[in-house]
Amino acid sequence: MLETWIIVTIIACFLQNIRSLFQKKLQKELSNTGSTYTRFGYGFPFVIIYVFFLSYVYDFEIPMLNFQFIFYCIIGGVSQIIATYLLLRTFLLLNFAVANAYSKTEPIQAVFFGTIILSEQITPIGFIAIVIAVLGVLLIPISKDISLSTFKEKIFNFSTIIGVLSGTLFGIAGVCFRGASLSLVHESSLMVSATTLLIAMTLQFVIFTLYLVYKEPQQIILSFKNYKYSLIVGISGATASMCWFYCMAVQNVAYVRALGQIELLFSFMVSILYLKEKVRLNEIIGICIMLFGIILIVLYT
Repeated sequence: MLETWIIVTIIACFLQNIRSLFQKKLQKELSNTGSTYTRFGYGFPFVIIYVFFLSYVYDFEIPMLNFQFIFYCIIGGVSQIIATYLLLRTFLLLNFAVANAYSKTEPIQAVFFGTIILSEQITPIGFIAIVIAVLGVLLIPISKDISLSTFKEKIFNFSTIIGVLSGTLFGIAGVCFRGASLSLVHESSLMVSATTLLIAMTLQFVIFTLYLVYKEPQQIILSFKNYKYSLIVGISGATASMCWFYCMAVQNVAYVRALGQIELLFSFMVSILYLKEKVRLNEIIGICIMLFGIILIVLYT
């Protein structure tokens, strides 16, 4: 029988894919920053409702916060914001696909940050499984006409550096959010993860809102005009975050994020079935390799 965190991670991937699809639709009307803001601006109220629902319906007490918890939330929240910004920057660069794929090195980087920050260890077969899954992801954006010289150009350039750095910061964010959850004393992992999400998202909501009010106030107005898509992004994004934070509270971030690569499978399903786009051979091979790594994670972690 599959462990709960595995099922919840897959649900998170599915919901995150929905969020990304509708953010892509919003980009026709909003800027990259504006469409990203809908994830926080419209998702934040649902996180508040979620926490109070757990508190009053299930009678869970909100955990007592401590300095270590606040510190981890601040570092994790800021890291996630910067990582998202760097990933958005790749939209302006030619080889976005390659740089974006390199941001998916997050699980491998999370292994090292988890060891350094939280002194967590993973099994040898777990590490091998993560490497296999990431290699499958890295194979996906490679063009069929790529040569050794063009491969070097794609790897050693500014956009790739941004992609890897965003993966680094996403890895730090995930490990810090897990560290925040572990620092709380409570009988319910669900309430601990919900509290961590609430504090982290409050920080992100305030920072993003202040930035847009100062820099791009029209984007907030445009999000209201496109409230249907904005609400879908907010609800699906908030629910996905609830799932992610729960999984990171109960399991090593590296395993969670590696399993989370299955989101690419959902993306390809949308690409083929909904957008009617063609899939290349290397993409199919990459997906198969990634799935093999994910199966190893499911079976041996």
